[in-house]
This record gives sequence, structure tokens and C-alpha cells, in this order.
Amino acid sequence: MTTVFDVPADLLIEKVAEELKENDKIESPAWSNFVRTGVHKERKPENPDWWFIRTASIIRRVYIDGPVGVQSLRTFYGGKKDRGVRPEKFRRGSGSIIRTALHQLEDAGYVEKVEGGRVVTPQGRSFLDKASGELIRDIPELSKFNTQGSEPKIHSDILDKLSSAVKENSEIEDSEKEKIIETISKIDATHEHIANAFKEFNEEIKEKHEKPAVESFSLLNKEELGNAVESFVASIRGKR
Repeated sequence: MTTVFDVPADLLIEKVAEELKENDKIESPAWSNFVRTGVHKERKPENPDWWFIRTASIIRRVYIDGPVGVQSLRTFYGGKKDRGVRPEKFRRGSGSIIRTALHQLEDAGYVEKVEGGRVVTPQGRSFLDKASGELIRDIPELSKFNTQGSEPKIHSDILDKLSSAVKENSEIEDSEKEKIIETISKIDATHEHIANAFKEFNEEIKEKHEKPAVESFSLLNKEELGNAVESFVASIRGKR
């Protein structure tokens, strides 16, 4: 069965955004024409359909990371703020935009609240998986992405789970979480050199916890998570 992991994120988000535009529960608020998506942005979005694109992106993130809270999503949609002659600093994305989008997705029946945050409902999962399947059928070239691109897909899943483990670790301060997640977000899982780095990273974690990395992140403490990210990034740089 085709899932969101089997198709490129940008194509899926574009398709889901088009379908959300036809849903009467998903509406672009009047204030969306005037706001920035975060304090790190200098201007408001230029795309008139940006609300539906952001909402489509959010439901995809909830599908992947759920249960996930607003603060974690704010971190994901954050970015570096230009502070002139001073060093750039990471700032979270708009919480109001994320909360409003989540409320609309809840009204549409695609997302629901559980302990620990939001998750997609069976209806929401079916909606996204169906859209993914339609993309595969409409664009034959994506079958190559689905079959031959299995390693990048697996690697992206590992990175997503690593980010989630960092978000959920209560020992890590929010400011530290933002730095670690920002580092993880810069890792491109499609680069050819990344395969060996993933292999070494996985073996290092497995040796310590006797489980593959993707199953062990929740076992790592604050120091181990930080070291894991640093080790992984260093390993990737060594493969370039």
C-alpha cells in the first residue's frame, strides 16, 4: 500500500493543498493576507494559496511525527532571523498559524487530540495515503522513486524519528532542542555519500543498545542524543 513515505514531500503537499481548497472546513483566515509565517521572515508569503500549502504540510508532519504538539511544530517551521551585523538566531514559526490550521484539520476530521499532542485520524491517514497513491498512478516516474529510492526514504524516516526523540526528551531545554533539530534538518538524505554514514551511525547505536538506531532513540538521554547527532553529522562530512 502506498503511503506518504513513498512519494516526494513537495509533490504530495502540492496535491493535498489542492484538495484542501475544495474542503469547506479549510479556509484561509482574513488575517492570512497580512501576516508573516514567523518573526524570522521579512515579508508575508507571496503565494496566494500559501495557507492551504502550509496546512497540507502540517497534516503531513502530524502523520509522520504524531503525537506532536504545537511547540514542536513551531520549531519545525522556524528558521534563522537576520539580525543585521549580529549573528543570525533561530526563531520558532508562528504558533497562531499552526493552531488555527490544526483546528481546521480537526473540524475536517483529519486530525485529533490525544495525550501528547495531535495525531492523524484513520480518515486523515486514508486521505493522505490515497493522495500518495494517486500521485504514483498519475506520475509513472514516481514508481522509480518508490522502489529504487528505498534507502533515502528509510534514511528520511530515521531523521524524522531522531527529531521526534529530541523533541520528546524532557532533559533537553527548548533552546537546545531547536539547535539540534536545526542541525538534523540540514541533513540531505538523498545524497549518495550518506549511505555509509547511516550504516556507521546505526552500528554505533546498535552496539550500545543492542537495537537498531530507529528503535533506540527513545532510550538515549540528553547527552547521548546530542553526541549521536554530532557523531552522525561528522560521519556524513567525512563521506563527502
